[in-house]
Amino acid sequence: MTARPELIERGDELLQLTRLTTDAVNGMGSVGLVAGPVATGKTVLLSALCDQAAAAGFVTLRAVGAEAESSTPLSTAGQLLRLAPLTPARHEHVQRLLRLAVSSTTAASTAGPQAQSAQLCGDLVQELCAVLFELSTLSPVLLCVDDVHHADDHSLQWLLFLIRRLGSARIAVVLAERTASQHPQPAFHAELLRQPNCHRVMLGPLTRQGVDELIGARLDQVHRTDAHRTDEVSAGELSAGVDALTGGNPLLVHALLDDLRTCTRLPTEMRPATLGAGYAFSQAVVSCLHRSEELALAVARGIAVLDEDSCSQVLGHLLDHSPASVERVIRGLDSAGLLEHGRFRHPAVRTAVLHDADADELSRLHFRAAHLLYTRGGTERAIAQLLLASGEPGEAWSTKVLCDVARQALVDGDAELARRCVEHAHRSCTDHRRQGEVLTLLAGVEWQLQAGNAVRHLPQLTAALRAGDLAERQSVVVLKYLLRHGRLTEASAILDHIMCQQWDVESRTAAELQTVKLLLSSSYPGALADLPPLGPCRVDEVSTPAAVRADPQLQAAAVLDEVLSGRAREHTFLAAEQVLRSLRLTYRSWEQAEFALLALIYGDQLERAALRCDQLLERIGHAAEGWRPPLLALRSQIAVRQGRLVDAERDAKTALETMPWQGWGVNIGLPLSTLLMAQTAMGKYEDAAELLNRPIPQAIYKTRYGLHYLHARGEFRLATNNSQAALDDFTICGEMMQDWDLDLPSVVAWRGAAARVHLQAGDLQQARILIDEQTRRLQPGPSRSRGMTVRLSAAVAELKHRPSLLRQAVDELQRSDSPIELALALADLGYAHQNLGDHKRSRIMMNRAWQLAKEHRAEPIQRGLSSLFSDVRDEASQVPGAAGTACTGGLSDAERRVASLAALGHTNREIARELFITVSTVEQHLTRVYRKLKVTRRSDLPGELCLATGSPAGTAAASYA
Repeated sequence: MTARPELIERGDELLQLTRLTTDAVNGMGSVGLVAGPVATGKTVLLSALCDQAAAAGFVTLRAVGAEAESSTPLSTAGQLLRLAPLTPARHEHVQRLLRLAVSSTTAASTAGPQAQSAQLCGDLVQELCAVLFELSTLSPVLLCVDDVHHADDHSLQWLLFLIRRLGSARIAVVLAERTASQHPQPAFHAELLRQPNCHRVMLGPLTRQGVDELIGARLDQVHRTDAHRTDEVSAGELSAGVDALTGGNPLLVHALLDDLRTCTRLPTEMRPATLGAGYAFSQAVVSCLHRSEELALAVARGIAVLDEDSCSQVLGHLLDHSPASVERVIRGLDSAGLLEHGRFRHPAVRTAVLHDADADELSRLHFRAAHLLYTRGGTERAIAQLLLASGEPGEAWSTKVLCDVARQALVDGDAELARRCVEHAHRSCTDHRRQGEVLTLLAGVEWQLQAGNAVRHLPQLTAALRAGDLAERQSVVVLKYLLRHGRLTEASAILDHIMCQQWDVESRTAAELQTVKLLLSSSYPGALADLPPLGPCRVDEVSTPAAVRADPQLQAAAVLDEVLSGRAREHTFLAAEQVLRSLRLTYRSWEQAEFALLALIYGDQLERAALRCDQLLERIGHAAEGWRPPLLALRSQIAVRQGRLVDAERDAKTALETMPWQGWGVNIGLPLSTLLMAQTAMGKYEDAAELLNRPIPQAIYKTRYGLHYLHARGEFRLATNNSQAALDDFTICGEMMQDWDLDLPSVVAWRGAAARVHLQAGDLQQARILIDEQTRRLQPGPSRSRGMTVRLSAAVAELKHRPSLLRQAVDELQRSDSPIELALALADLGYAHQNLGDHKRSRIMMNRAWQLAKEHRAEPIQRGLSSLFSDVRDEASQVPGAAGTACTGGLSDAERRVASLAALGHTNREIARELFITVSTVEQHLTRVYRKLKVTRRSDLPGELCLATGSPAGTAAASYA
């Protein structure tokens, strides 16, 4: 290993230069030209040569060319001559010659360059050279000029004069220059290289092996000088990263190692996150560029700005230089290790270049680059990134690009880019018409990222609309915001303005209006009286079958319309699921999700709704956080209908906590009513009472959310013994549903709730009227609503008919997986069996009901059962699941299904019809069940057969179909 780390892989080059000094000692004047990219060790090599020469008895004279002095005549020559070891008299003579030479060149400058050049070739220059020749007779002389490419013209001409006359003088001249795409002094360079005694020495970056060696040498130094260092880093761990980052440029390698040494002494939290993020490396990069040829810094900044879109053609247009000259500079930066194939080797290099530039200049460069890419058809995302970095006032084209990229970024899940794009467009847009569009987009982005924040833009949006700065589609968006926040007067004015326009029935705006029509009728039906009519059927013409299939928004609106109008069939729910599967989570598609999920919820397809809602919640990323609160509100509504009270309470609370109260508008009625229902069913009456004390928008009573709120409040009042107030709530809710043509039990079963109040008061006749009417309004097929209604029908039926009705209700509720409603039906069935004298079967039903209530935290049901039947709780706690499995574990699935229905009291014919098998098959299964369980009759079947949480009928249908 070379003793000095700076000379690693420079031994051969130093030897070549040493031979020149040896020739000089032997009376053969010689010249060496050391050339290489910036910061590759030329200065270090010259220093080592000077040290060796001085030790060998040479007079060493050094000078450094400086760009700042390149126009000062003989500035470089003066540095050399002033260092010469001369007698005072001789030294004064040299100074006088230099002054004369400078004055003569200054006087000659008015006569043009030819006269100036002639002056330098005169006796004066010859006398200056004679000083060195005389000096070489006493001792060999080494002249070293570093950065000769910055030397002034007159010094270069003097050097050439000297070099041509070296002959047998004991003088060695070594010059060092930076390689460049175009030499600043081509005539001097050409003349120098044609001299027979000129030898060129080329330097390049270090090889990978050289980087390893340099790292090892530096680390050895660190370990020797820092004995207390504990976090040593081996050369092998660093070499790959350092070589990749620096390209072997010695200055950059040393800077990285300096940063490494510094950062290991810092607290962990203050250390750079990655290699190359330190101060020394950043400064070394900047130093290299400033020391490179003039165009190099501009090219590097252009590459930093354009990043992946940079190429010589684009850079040439950006910098107003020819692509060929740019390409030559890129090759030079490649050779210096700053670039690799025209790209920065590491983001840290790009960061250093950008940080070095003047902020205003860099801003203008970014904007120019953005416009250049725009005119050349660059990608909108790249153009937007440049516009964001520029901070310059926008133009029409830039505003459009930023808005387009913001919309796409939301789809791609890049929330931060979407926000920055639309905020920049909003700040920089000067066109009033376009400002309205940008403001609407900004509100949408705000909603998608944090739904509650969108409301703050409503004043600006309504002002823009009044000023005529919003297009039709933006007006529809504002209308929806106003409806959501219960501002019906303003919504009416906007709708009146919209409906005065003549729309093409195939237009996007007409399709939007179709969804507004359904939105009003399904979610804000009470507001229709305050709003202008939606006009003739020209809007409805959009909803042709082809248009619906082609537009997910119309398709979602159509499926909800089918459910609310009582026309839903299986294809309706399949279409709703298709909408939810293909959904993109953007602010514009929220209504599609809401409509499709509500179609499943109000269609009593709760399991499907829960699955699709959970899938949407899993897909939410940072770019769609605004979806979370309203989705959780819907998920909690699904859970409370399923009887999963704990889940419903948790999701409703999270929804309300995630979005500010005022951000919900009238939509707050959904999570609020769900939380009220769940806490009432769980017996948390104090918590529920606090919810009722919270202020809500009065406009909520003109919306569908008001129906849920009245229903939930009525349930709370009924549970807390305020029956008349509860009946008022249920009745008002029902009147609203009838007025709005939303009178479906699956939306709100207000008649069943009111019937329970009448049953408590002993008014069987009024209860029967309400229950019969609710039965007539049920949709075809099994459902949770049907199970609830059949259970209530049993309450007004004769005692002898109640068990069969309640068994039917149990089957319906098991199918629909509604554990709380199932617990109530089982409790009623147990009570009916007790009144009929079948105490054993009564206890079985009561035990099952108590277990379900306990499992789902329905404490009021538990308390009611315990107070009616003191032994229920004790017996229920003695029925462990394992024991039940043990006593019935020998049964096959088919036998268990038949036995469970028999234990519930079904006849053989009813079991056969339920399981789609013959009566004979039922009898055969029961014979085997009796034998395996060692019983002789149906009434001896163990109660555990009734405790299965799954639906015997539901599983049987799948098995026997």
